Amino acid sequence: MDGIVNIHKPPRMTSHDVVQKVRSILGEKRIGHTGTLDPLATGVLVLCVGKATRIAQYLEAGEKEYQAVMRLGVTTDTLDADGCVLETRGYAPPGRDRVVDALQRFIGQIMQQPPAYSAVKVAGVPSYKLARQGKAEPLKERPVTVHDIRLTAYDDPLVSLTIACSKGVYVRSLCADIGDVLGMGAHLTSLVRTRSGRFCIDQSMTLEELAGLAASGTADRALVPITEALDFPTALISETESARILHGNQVPCPGSLANSANDLVKVLDPGGRLLSLARVVAGVLKPELVFS
Repeated sequence: MDGIVNIHKPPRMTSHDVVQKVRSILGEKRIGHTGTLDPLATGVLVLCVGKATRIAQYLEAGEKEYQAVMRLGVTTDTLDADGCVLETRGYAPPGRDRVVDALQRFIGQIMQQPPAYSAVKVAGVPSYKLARQGKAEPLKERPVTVHDIRLTAYDDPLVSLTIACSKGVYVRSLCADIGDVLGMGAHLTSLVRTRSGRFCIDQSMTLEELAGLAASGTADRALVPITEALDFPTALISETESARILHGNQVPCPGSLANSANDLVKVLDPGGRLLSLARVVAGVLKPELVFS
């Protein structure tokens, strides 16, 4: 069983919990996710099944969209509602225009410090384990990109946001930083991932729905084929060239893609079977990943 399944993650489950559940439902050990959601969060969790685990890195790189709600005036150790309250501040509620102005400061490439309670490893140990032991160290800031932040509702102390961003963005940290700019602190109270790459929440499936398909012997209906999951240009090659690329050899690039320097393309044989992901380099297709 090979392909991608778009799961609507429920609250109070870790991403690993969902992976384990889907392994049990599908009877397939080779399953991995393409971007962690915290237990508090719900929404799109893209899982790679079987051979599709080999393309996880390409799917994980896709743009993400979220709907978030943050609470002003209260900070927590985890930066979200699951944590312990560190401080409750009195403040004069900021006007809507002031909130919008603060959001604008976080659009574009920014430096962001991951939360102490995160899976980022410090000397091989996940930071959240150190934080639970009171041994957390400040994590290094790293560049991430926020494509857009829109204020969708504001009823003090709750601020609702729609966020489009690159992989690697911690919405918890983003909300805490916005609270700091506004001067009263903030923490994340709810989070829904509405899109990951081409996979949207209105196409997602609950664990119960997946289990129902599996029980009826139609679980394959939940799987998006690997070829369809990848939004890369397509290169059709001949039978002779197919044999070469399956052995890791480069082949001539079709003329229509010759100017796509260093771009990734899906390489298909005459029958439409996915053979490889390859980069266009100097007029040839150089395989980066080969499917046997």
